[in-house]
Amino acid sequence: MKAERLGKIAEAMNGILEIPEAENVYARGVSIDTRTISPGEIFFALTCMRDGHDFVLDAYEKGTLAAVVERKIDLPLPQIIVKDTLFALGELAQRYRNAMNAKILAITGSVGKTTVREMITCVLEPGFRIHSAKKNYNNLIGLPLTLLEIEEEHEIAVVELGINQPGEMERLSEIASPDMAVITAIAEVHTEGLGSISGIIEEKAKIITAMSADAPLFINTDSVKQDLLNRIGHRRIITYGIDTEADYSAKNMQFLNGHPSFSVCNVDLTLKHFGKPSIYAALAAIAIADYFDIPMVRVVENLQESSPKQHRMVQIIAGELTILDDSYNSSPTALYESLRALSMLPVKRRIAVLGDMLELGELDEKYHREVGQWVAEMELDGALFFGRLMQHAVNQAVKSGFTGFSYATEDFNDAIIFLKQNLESGDAILIKGSHSMDMIQFVEELEKCFAKEKQ
Repeated sequence: MKAERLGKIAEAMNGILEIPEAENVYARGVSIDTRTISPGEIFFALTCMRDGHDFVLDAYEKGTLAAVVERKIDLPLPQIIVKDTLFALGELAQRYRNAMNAKILAITGSVGKTTVREMITCVLEPGFRIHSAKKNYNNLIGLPLTLLEIEEEHEIAVVELGINQPGEMERLSEIASPDMAVITAIAEVHTEGLGSISGIIEEKAKIITAMSADAPLFINTDSVKQDLLNRIGHRRIITYGIDTEADYSAKNMQFLNGHPSFSVCNVDLTLKHFGKPSIYAALAAIAIADYFDIPMVRVVENLQESSPKQHRMVQIIAGELTILDDSYNSSPTALYESLRALSMLPVKRRIAVLGDMLELGELDEKYHREVGQWVAEMELDGALFFGRLMQHAVNQAVKSGFTGFSYATEDFNDAIIFLKQNLESGDAILIKGSHSMDMIQFVEELEKCFAKEKQ
């Protein structure tokens, strides 16, 4: 963050600086975590998960310059008193964003946001000074932190807007005030909080809340529903897709060992990523790059060198075992595409380790039964269903005529024992589940176990 006076920071948040004499002291960053705080930063005592006020003393002892709090803490530390520390963080980020020259490119959608962000950053970086989130920072906490890391030399900031509750998109759009936006897809994600697809569409459309009337929207026409387009209204829309007519369409699509090859704008390219979703991400990046007049030859070269981000459909070779690590998160649409990518691999056997898909609310059973149907239809050789909700999937897989080996459990150690007993050299195994299911532990354990076997 560009250095700024505490007095001006308090003013931006409509807060009261308890020690007026500190108004001309300069802060050089913000933090919400005392484990990583640095001297010279302001500590925000957020209350949305744990009460950050309980950690102000720790922040003080580690050299924080000041604290933003909802109630005064008895410490000799400059404190800015606000009504709501989370809202105040957003207000500061909004004011800071407006003071910077960087254009804001916002990405939203039910799936694929991070891959799209990575590919867009990849094609823009050679020609522009880009700021992109270091982590999956896309909510009411992460977005402000990302914006506050913009420096004066940055020309474009590529950010994600992720929601799981009504009202969040409007607030995120207010904070980011995007100069342009990408809508990757509309799918059945976070239905517990957002309700039906109609509710998701209603919320996603609010990305235009703080966008100017002539700000361009880049939209995946294969996924975005007409209802969303109606809500967006008459705006500058640039489209990309595979199965529908679009400004940027993938043609001659093929898959070699799960890796897609296709042509667009009379140029051929092959990706290191897996599956159909990576094509959509590449098309979005190509559309953005063309908007900024980046030569197509350079764009294709950069995309072909782009690799999947950690835990998002990354291929790991552990001894004689091929692991498709897609463990970061899961949803029905994303899981289906991951299973399709697994089915394309030319290996001895194809096995899936599937964890519960969470935040689906009343649709839990419906979508988990569909998973069982997909496992049977794709004729996998084996499947381990991990979690309470995945019991619906294993029951449906059996009803649908699944002939591979299968097992359902909620116990990690039990699951690992089963996998070690049933996996063989030459197998490929997909690992995917919602983030809180901690599916990464399967990747780590199997990688360690089979790498040792080779030694």
